Amino acid sequence: MGNTRRKNGEGSIFQLSDDKWIAKISLGTGANGKPVVKQFSGKTEAIVKKKLRDFKKSYNYLAGHMPAQETVQIYFVRWLKDYQYNKLKPASYDRLETTVRCHIIPTIGAKKIDKVTRDDVQGLINTLYYQDGLSYSTVKKVYVALNACYKHALTDDTVLRNPCQGIILPSQSERTKQITAFSDDEVQRLQTELMKKDDRGNNAYYYSPVFILMLHTGMRMGETLALKWDDVDFTTRTITVTKNSIMIKNRDNTGQCTGGYKAKVQNSTKTASGTRVIPLNKKAEEALYALQKRKTSQYVVENSKGNAVLPSNLERSFQVVLRNCGLGKHGAHILRHTFASMLFAKGVEGKMISKLLGHSSVKITYDIYVHVMPKEIVHVTDVLL
Repeated sequence: MGNTRRKNGEGSIFQLSDDKWIAKISLGTGANGKPVVKQFSGKTEAIVKKKLRDFKKSYNYLAGHMPAQETVQIYFVRWLKDYQYNKLKPASYDRLETTVRCHIIPTIGAKKIDKVTRDDVQGLINTLYYQDGLSYSTVKKVYVALNACYKHALTDDTVLRNPCQGIILPSQSERTKQITAFSDDEVQRLQTELMKKDDRGNNAYYYSPVFILMLHTGMRMGETLALKWDDVDFTTRTITVTKNSIMIKNRDNTGQCTGGYKAKVQNSTKTASGTRVIPLNKKAEEALYALQKRKTSQYVVENSKGNAVLPSNLERSFQVVLRNCGLGKHGAHILRHTFASMLFAKGVEGKMISKLLGHSSVKITYDIYVHVMPKEIVHVTDVLL
């Protein structure tokens, strides 16, 4: 028997017997949640093809093609649960779910899934970026989520077309995020604060060695929290970065949030190029020796009970340090930026700094840190007057 597979929305044609052909086309999902299919029969393939073409030109198909009653919210929630939860890594799923819940459902969630137009999507993108002031990264996540879900909707004929086609994202350069790094004086104030002792001669801040280590290696917080003692080589004075610690939502077996977060160590870095070897300077080495004195597990960074440390807890501790030495409010990621800035100031080549930071290309490094490069480098071509 013959069978002709066609693209989504075009229907399918197949032969039942010598004198009977069938053409079928999906009309989406009915109010009861079941697929709605229109069927035509004829003695030849040509006859059913014509019937199918005529139907697709008819008002019933073009105007009423979708009896589906599902809204964007209902469809996206099911898409997340049934098709994305077991496909994505936990942190990736958390980000996608947050994007849908915070930016898609509140804006177009009440619309029927098949009634969203390209103008609706473009208007949403423009509003989020230009009116709400969201970052390019966040806006792009919204577009990617919409596009992925509508591509899925095309595969089951829930929609006839993807409204994300032809969407124009804002220029990434329109709102360049200025990176912040501590000056030499501020670094001195920070390190002086971190070296303070309590009445018993212990560090005044439990995580002082951790912050010193991050400042002098440029490691991301997640990389630092995932670091194991097996990754440290005091003989060669190096650290090997191969893992990343992330915070993910607590969920049950069905993917439903049960409240709160937990730390999870991934056996991979944030990016493929993030796997690297970092040489230890004297201060980083001293910080590791200080952490080794209270070693009770395989992880370099532990809390006072010997358990893994949540990124949020380490971040809160860092805020206390900054407040006490009058350095304002900055995320702990500023330690990584400061590490790179200090290297640029000492004349270290951008290619080497890029490798130490785990960037995939030196261009990324220059794009991020051009604002903190020494003036003599930035303006070196001024001699060609």
